Amino acid sequence: MDSTQKQHKPQSAKCKPQARHKKQPKKVTETYLHNAGLYYLERYASSAANFHAVMLRKVKRSCMVHTDQNYDQCAAMVNKLVEKFINVGLLDDRTYSRATVISLRRRGKSTRAIQTALRAKGLSPDQIETALNEIDTESHENLAEAERHAALTFARKKRLGPWRGDKEADFQKELSRMARAGFSYDTSRSVLKIQEEDAPYI
Repeated sequence: MDSTQKQHKPQSAKCKPQARHKKQPKKVTETYLHNAGLYYLERYASSAANFHAVMLRKVKRSCMVHTDQNYDQCAAMVNKLVEKFINVGLLDDRTYSRATVISLRRRGKSTRAIQTALRAKGLSPDQIETALNEIDTESHENLAEAERHAALTFARKKRLGPWRGDKEADFQKELSRMARAGFSYDTSRSVLKIQEEDAPYI
């Protein structure tokens, strides 16, 4: 064989992709939970109940790997951490619920959709009602006006009613979309019946 010729291995034999190993959870300590909790809150706003659930999931994964740990003792550390974060103001359900309502209203979310979202984060019906009432009355004349404004925002984002443009009108289909988003029949109908030239600037 000519010395200038080289044998080449098939491309597929060069290197195989290495299997990625999932990072093992660390053992639970107060320091680990504190640092992990701070890291989470730096990235996400959270209610106390949601934060508690997130940290318990970390504990559960850790205890499944490190079987010498006692789950109840680790869960007690989480309870202590939640109480500590509430006391220093890192967890504040009133602030969280108000900020969430403001954000969701701006996105055109109905009262029902907001209630569902906040319940999923562990907030009580009273906390949710208080936040909705406070935000809606601060920014609008009354609760009904706040709901209608959200419906208008939703319709504009989804190009319904006066914002449908050249799309062929299908009132019943649009009404169904509004209903699935949590808006009442009367609110949805009043928004969808607006003429294009009368559409408010939202």
